[in-house]
Amino acid sequence: MQNWVKEKLKIIDGLYPAERLDKSKSRWRRVWTGQKPVDRYPFVFGPITFNYYEPVFPKEEGLKAYLDEFIFRGEVRDDFIPGFFTGCKQNTIPSMFGAKEIKSGNDYSCERILFSYGDIDKLQEPSMGPGTVAHEWLTMQEYYLQETEGKIPVHVTDTQGPLDVCGQLWGYDNILVAPYEEPEYYNRLMSKVIKAFILFWRKQQELLGDNFIGTHLFAWDWVPEDAGVSLSADSMVMLGPDFFDDHYRVYLEEIGNTFGGLSVHSCGNFSSVMKNLCAIPCLRAVNSSQMTIEQLLHAGFDSKKVIIAFTEISKIEEMFRLVRSNQLNPDISVSGLWPSNKPEAWTKLDWDSIRDAEKRVIEDAQR
Repeated sequence: MQNWVKEKLKIIDGLYPAERLDKSKSRWRRVWTGQKPVDRYPFVFGPITFNYYEPVFPKEEGLKAYLDEFIFRGEVRDDFIPGFFTGCKQNTIPSMFGAKEIKSGNDYSCERILFSYGDIDKLQEPSMGPGTVAHEWLTMQEYYLQETEGKIPVHVTDTQGPLDVCGQLWGYDNILVAPYEEPEYYNRLMSKVIKAFILFWRKQQELLGDNFIGTHLFAWDWVPEDAGVSLSADSMVMLGPDFFDDHYRVYLEEIGNTFGGLSVHSCGNFSSVMKNLCAIPCLRAVNSSQMTIEQLLHAGFDSKKVIIAFTEISKIEEMFRLVRSNQLNPDISVSGLWPSNKPEAWTKLDWDSIRDAEKRVIEDAQR
């Protein structure tokens, strides 16, 4: 272990003693098992210095940025559990089938490699070898693990669900008509993609062992060991309830049942399939980027599931009011706490503001 890493880990150990981590994990476990809080609901403040969902290169630069982030965050009393996250690329699973990456600004996609139903049978077996994005993530996860000698856990990377991967490989227009035109080919392709998803998730579990955190929702959250699997299913905004039940639900269930639970994210408004999604027995949690809690509830969100939500600190009192009045199980991230300048430059006035806001959130979480 490099000396500078050792010194930072020593500081982190002091900021996050076992008693603090155990108490926060207990709060999170109660949320994920549907139990009422003992002292208060858990919450975590959003990131300070960088976007977790953008890969940080070179690796040593990312390691330093994360360790510094953990140190700054350790000064507040939320329920953050230090953990590394590699990033997000939509080409992760497509690359396992040989699709080449396309980058536009900060967006990552892939070249289309399917042009006909016959091409589905020609798809190579999924690989996580050199040259694939999956290999990049595994290499970074291993680096974080080795450089800290397993003292800091590592999150699973953000992985797209099967329909979204098929949309990348073939185009959404094709995959959405396939179950009507050629249902056998549709099932064949979805099954191949699910195989790749399961293969990659299990490889991360194997690599990280006890240091594995099975969520990317959010990348700074912590979940219990039995929370199951998380995936992004942005294609749900394009689906109606009949399509979801007839042509998608079974594949989500297969993934969720394989890992003992399922947490699903989608951007946009997916109200049309909310009730159908929540009817999946293995579903544990739902996360939406654009829908409010009121919209989720109006669309039929099942309050017995975990609701993974992001809220501004100015709206935190209303957030906890909704949590209590609807008996929700909340996994809450709070934005708007940190000053806009770099942490190294924070003044006493900045810290006084942070403390006042932190106190208000904790009081709201206790009411």
